Amino acid sequence: MEKIQESKETCQELLAILACCDKEIIEKIPASFLQEVMNIAGDSNSEYYLEGNKALDEQKISDECKNLIGLMYYSYIADEDEKRELQEIWNKNEKKYNEEIQAKFNINDIFNTKQESSNKKIDNSKLAMIEYKESIIRRIINKIRGMF
Repeated sequence: MEKIQESKETCQELLAILACCDKEIIEKIPASFLQEVMNIAGDSNSEYYLEGNKALDEQKISDECKNLIGLMYYSYIADEDEKRELQEIWNKNEKKYNEEIQAKFNINDIFNTKQESSNKKIDNSKLAMIEYKESIIRRIINKIRGMF
């Protein structure tokens, strides 16, 4: 339910942004896509307003809406040169993300850490023999058993 509400709010936010765009840009977006966004946003109770004196990147826009704007721009508005540039940026970001994940969860490092900790020498000065003493009751029981 939370994801559905989040989608409604994202679509409502997108519609607020599209209301500030030029008519030429909106005409490039298929009517079926716009209609679907309006249908999803129709049940939203949230309202979004953009500050006219700020650029779009200075506005408080959710990450989901930014992603949707990027996808919409790539799919419907951008020309071939812009699409290549965006694809290069996305590929660089994906590569950087994968490198970070690889560094964070490197299997070799995980096993090396385990080996290092298991190869540490045991400090014998901290080890001591524990003398085991039989309890009095146990001694009595053992003597009784020994008699039979």
